[in-house]
Amino acid sequence: MNIKRFCEFKNFIKENQNVKRCIIRCDLNLPSDVEDLSRVYAVKDTIHQVAKLGLDIMIISHYKRPKIDDIINPKFSLKNIIESVSNVLEMDVYFEKRSLFDIEPKDINHRITLMENLRFYEGETTDDEELAKRLAMFGDVYINDAFSVSHRKHTSVHAITKHLPSFAGISLEREIDGISNVTNDIKRPFTAIIGGSKVSSKIDVLKQISQTSDNLIIAGAMANTFLASKGYDLKESMVEAEYIETAKEIMANSKAKIILPIDFLSSISIEKDGTQCDLDSIPDGQACFDIGSKSIDKIIEILSHSKTLLWNGALGAFEFSNFNTSSNIITKHIAELTESGELISVIGGGETIASIGNYKKNMTFVSTAGGAFLEFVAGYKLPGIDALKVKTFKN
Repeated sequence: MNIKRFCEFKNFIKENQNVKRCIIRCDLNLPSDVEDLSRVYAVKDTIHQVAKLGLDIMIISHYKRPKIDDIINPKFSLKNIIESVSNVLEMDVYFEKRSLFDIEPKDINHRITLMENLRFYEGETTDDEELAKRLAMFGDVYINDAFSVSHRKHTSVHAITKHLPSFAGISLEREIDGISNVTNDIKRPFTAIIGGSKVSSKIDVLKQISQTSDNLIIAGAMANTFLASKGYDLKESMVEAEYIETAKEIMANSKAKIILPIDFLSSISIEKDGTQCDLDSIPDGQACFDIGSKSIDKIIEILSHSKTLLWNGALGAFEFSNFNTSSNIITKHIAELTESGELISVIGGGETIASIGNYKKNMTFVSTAGGAFLEFVAGYKLPGIDALKVKTFKN
């Protein structure tokens, strides 16, 4: 992809000795318990490389979804994660709690500064030009290292690039290059597993992948809607009745072979253990919470003959130990195929990442993004990425 990469950033710094401060857009929207620090580790390389070039760094990020009235609510402050960020980066990071409009660039004199939550500014989510100008005053150059928010046309990923020389960070490059395994020059057979609960949230990616993959495995609760469109009675299982026609359309137009579950683990409650049942014999009063052993074997057989895999969305209710069988077995198989060099595995989405657990390190590429991952795979242009192709900026 023709964007201004990090190597071009380094050349730019060598050629412009007057550049002193770099603004780096990160995604530090961490869970409340701050246990998953993968997004901090993702930007560590970029921040260290920029620091080695002798630049001061201003880290900007959003944190949760505060309303403007919440700006005095401490639970929405990035101060909550400053210690975790410093520990991961192994660097002293100063937290600047003051508003951009209450200070001047000269007031920031630390090597690395984490600015307060961007979502405290009303203009952040509206791609506001005035906020972009104000933000740009605090840097000489800009890096976007937040792929996971680059599908949003927000000030800190889009409008700001009109006012500063702008480049991709190392993590953002890795995301683009990693996902490109399933969008460009694909090694075939190419299999996609699309799971999760709702067809409605993944219509575009389903339509796109059904045209580019060789095998499209649909699992999770969304498979119920496809099965219902074929006339099966899913009993108490979740079905999006309003998307049955959409499911029919996707199957009718698909170039890929679509694989749906043929058996399940069903139960009267997600808290109760499941019992194996075939597709046409789901017990009355029960719902399906995981795919069954026949479906697992079928998926493993397909994966064993595949060269590339895209996986987004859970196979079942993996959060419950009584319904995580398919996730455990299939994840282990994917990891073994990847480790042996037989499969390129690209995994994306928070739910999917959670379901594969410690096998993350065994996959070819694991994206930290959710919406951006799906939109990129579906072929949409991402505003934050497109902005890095622009060669001119306003003074």
